[in-house]
Amino acid sequence: MPVFDLPSITPDASPEFTDVRSCTAWLHTVPLVNVGPSHNRILGQAEELNCFKLAPAERLRIMELLAEPAVFVQVEHAKKFAGKPVPLTPQEREIFHSVVALWEALLHGYLRCLSAIVEGDPALGGQAALVCQRALWCAGQRMAEHYRCYQALEDDDWTRLHRIYAIAEERRVLELPVHDAIQKSSQTSCLQTYGRSLLIHLASDPSEQTLRQMSVLSRWLDRWSQKVRIGRTPPASDTGLAPLAIDLASARGPVHDAPSGDSVRFLDLAELSRSIRSRVAQLRKGETPQVLGLGEELSAAAAEQLLLVIHRHWCEEPRARASARRQVSIPSQLCTGFAAMHYYIGGKPFRQPGGAKELTKEQREEIAVFGRIATRQDDEHSLVQGFVLESWTIREESLGGLRIERTQDGGKGRFIQQQLVALRAGDSKEFILGALRWLLVTENFDLRAGVRVFPGAPQSVAVRGTGVNAMNDKYVQALSLPAVPALQTPPTLLLPSGWYRPKRLIEVYSDTSEQVLLTGVVDRGADFERVSIGVP
Repeated sequence: MPVFDLPSITPDASPEFTDVRSCTAWLHTVPLVNVGPSHNRILGQAEELNCFKLAPAERLRIMELLAEPAVFVQVEHAKKFAGKPVPLTPQEREIFHSVVALWEALLHGYLRCLSAIVEGDPALGGQAALVCQRALWCAGQRMAEHYRCYQALEDDDWTRLHRIYAIAEERRVLELPVHDAIQKSSQTSCLQTYGRSLLIHLASDPSEQTLRQMSVLSRWLDRWSQKVRIGRTPPASDTGLAPLAIDLASARGPVHDAPSGDSVRFLDLAELSRSIRSRVAQLRKGETPQVLGLGEELSAAAAEQLLLVIHRHWCEEPRARASARRQVSIPSQLCTGFAAMHYYIGGKPFRQPGGAKELTKEQREEIAVFGRIATRQDDEHSLVQGFVLESWTIREESLGGLRIERTQDGGKGRFIQQQLVALRAGDSKEFILGALRWLLVTENFDLRAGVRVFPGAPQSVAVRGTGVNAMNDKYVQALSLPAVPALQTPPTLLLPSGWYRPKRLIEVYSDTSEQVLLTGVVDRGADFERVSIGVP
């Protein structure tokens, strides 16, 4: 039985290079700055090489030559889909699959070398640590591309990663140092590379992190992965950390429980936990992220928040839900964008205050019955304005959150993390507001999301600035939420991003006009600011 499922060797395979000399010459003909065509050429030749019969030692030398230029085009090509709204466009999806395919092709090349080692090839006898590390690296990078655009992993991703690690463990090469594939002056190991993939998964699933946070975290783990230990026995119980285990025979990542069996391994993150907690303490004392080796991209507050989040994912017991969550299947309607939400929640087209027309008797009756105007004219207005209610299904619900799902035919909207949404469940006349906490696209292109619900029944309002310079400003659509004393939440306004300034005075129009003082930011998302208000 083959060690791995690899492309078949075929007599008609004809790569443009078959040794180090010809590969070096071929790479000189590839203009890497022309990313798209160069990516296609490297991918095509890597796949062709995987079907060509070649001495394992020569194959390994070629793979090492291909690694650096391949990574360059991978990084540049991935910028075209990483962090974009999902689902991806057909063009973005094609590029994503192309990037994943190149990691797969590189992985297959190294796995051919690893299979030769397992089968006893003497030419690669001293290269087990290097080959295992490279295979773990390619497998981990393939998985990381999915996190960058919120795509679901395949079961085979985990089974293959675990199998490579098991071989490195059997060969006793887990901690042997090897040169990094790209940064030749740096050293790494199979243990570091495998541990890095496990921790990135724990921090990225569900897909809560932004692309910027994932990039920062990836750089942190370049150093921190050496603090990870993996063994057959659980760490000492006096560390106060939650047990974290991997089953090498499973098709899943690490879990916070204590499975049993010969294939189970345990992560010891005590040193890493101490390092994270020390940095949090120093940030709170006023130290800068740069001095603590955390980089310059994040403010001290943002760095502290990210450290606390990853420590919770890696080192702490999963938190019990504040309220029970139950499985449901409730057809729902969803819309995004202040203009659409204002229209559907208010039940009428937006008009500048002072020029609004009186509602007809028919329109008032429709609002009473349907919760909105349902006349043919206003349905046409919604279409003209591009307002769309998408069809979603609520799959889980609790007091503070929902898990929702949309099939391919449910709508065409694309979404980003922390985006404001309005949702109307079942036969309800009322909408609720919330922010998208996480996103995931399945292999069948269904879209799943977690919604953090804002308490209170929203109302459509209009807002504009005050003062001499704002006398002729037009009102813009906004939303308001009432105070909910039981949850100790104040009355708030949901405003487009960029509206909040400390102690700013704005004019709010509902049935009448009033001035309110913006007193603080309660929440901030990708396209909104939720602010508390007070009397001027």
